[in-house]
Amino acid sequence: MLEEILSSGQGWQQALELAAQERLPSGATLFLGSGSSYFLAQVAAILARKRGQRALALPSGEVMLDPKAAGSWDWVVGFSRSGRTSELIGAVEALGLPAWLLTTTQEGPKRELFQRVVLLDRAAEEAIVQTRSFSSALVYLLKVLGVDGALDHLPERLSQGMGAIQEAVEGFPRGERYFLLGVGPAWGVAQEAALKLTETALVEAQAFHSLEFRHGPKSRVDEGAVVFLLKSHLLEKPLAEELAGLGARVLELPGSEADLPLSLVHLQLFAHRLARERGLDPDRPRHLTYAVQL
Repeated sequence: MLEEILSSGQGWQQALELAAQERLPSGATLFLGSGSSYFLAQVAAILARKRGQRALALPSGEVMLDPKAAGSWDWVVGFSRSGRTSELIGAVEALGLPAWLLTTTQEGPKRELFQRVVLLDRAAEEAIVQTRSFSSALVYLLKVLGVDGALDHLPERLSQGMGAIQEAVEGFPRGERYFLLGVGPAWGVAQEAALKLTETALVEAQAFHSLEFRHGPKSRVDEGAVVFLLKSHLLEKPLAEELAGLGARVLELPGSEADLPLSLVHLQLFAHRLARERGLDPDRPRHLTYAVQL
């Protein structure tokens, strides 16, 4: 896991190259994924809507179980690191729509279901938890769905700044519970970061849309809470001040689209460090497998 996080730049470079070659379908698009891949689908749907496209993200399993509930779409774009996720394959098969797949593997069952396979094989992983594959797919989506040239130097920014990132992570506060907050695309990344902390370090970690946090979850804030805020909007500043006033240790990370992959690397490294501190093997979290096949 650690080696894969540290080498994320190679996947990011490939993602930028692929995104420069073509665009995702421009029609009404349903984005599907499971687990981390569902959070990628959420990011994709938000970015697509921002550019005026009709788009929705749903868990693959929900669509597999009830394809009629998905509604009417022109295209399906599915995310699966392994390309073998049963729920995604079942959903695409049930919908019978033109489909794209974003994956890291050349081989996989029923590839004939997909008109186009976007292969991020430089982001392929051996660890069970997704790190390099997720951040590389994130870079691809940010680029292909309209973020400007600010992304083009991301691999260099990562390699040149990795030492500073690792040093910063060493100083991240520890707590009894962790909250990850964000809006827009940062909301999907916050969910992924919470999952990394949960599955890797087995700590209590939850993600919330920043402006939803006051609507109930705030009651859990005290001196034992650590809040990571992927800040991208002015309205999040008073929230950070309010939570700090309630005793939480609040750490702000850049939540703008061009900075999100770098902020995610901070949180991936933190999950790895916490797992080691707790005597856990971050490469093989208990009860989990590389790919879910029903």
